[in-house]
Amino acid sequence: MDSSTSVADEQRILRIAKELIEQLSISIFRPVSVSWDEYVQLTLHDSENILPEMAGSIKRDIPIGWCVFSWDRVLLPTAMRGKLDPEEWRPLLASSLIYEAKLRVKRYLGTILVSTPIIVDALGWWELFAVSTPASGIPALLLILDIAWLFPAFFLSGFLSKWFSRRLRLEADRLAAERVGRETLERVLEKMKALGLVDLEEGLSILVGAYER
Repeated sequence: MDSSTSVADEQRILRIAKELIEQLSISIFRPVSVSWDEYVQLTLHDSENILPEMAGSIKRDIPIGWCVFSWDRVLLPTAMRGKLDPEEWRPLLASSLIYEAKLRVKRYLGTILVSTPIIVDALGWWELFAVSTPASGIPALLLILDIAWLFPAFFLSGFLSKWFSRRLRLEADRLAAERVGRETLERVLEKMKALGLVDLEEGLSILVGAYER
């Protein structure tokens, strides 16, 4: 795909994204350009400015088959550049917009849920130091319990995070299918699968499996 075609296609993708944003009544994104990358740095809300305290360190991956929206940009995975026609991006853009904006509250609640094991462990450590004194030292039983729970807490949080993210992405895929048509989404997913572009860790691959069943 030559550069002129690429620019034209990017403008068509941008136009589709704007159409979906209007149809979904989303106000937190106002994209004016499309770019391709493997990750994006977190930015301030309603701004393209990078969070100053996180500059150069905190980056968000752009998974295959997914679209990430900043305030003024649509960011697409580099590995998929030139692989899909602009219109074939519609279901992927719709799913990502629904996940980013319409399921935002559920994502926030999910963050609290997956953090619960670590919070419980942190409370245990707080209790441990609260009851410790220079004279009596650290209670051995509480210390053993806190150490024993530390690694399971992180493991459980990681498991819950992955499970919850996949569930939400699957929900976003289904809602997108209702809006753009199941057949449309299926065709795109099958093309991605044929090209080896379906990320087995993401919701889109789960949806492919659900349709095949």
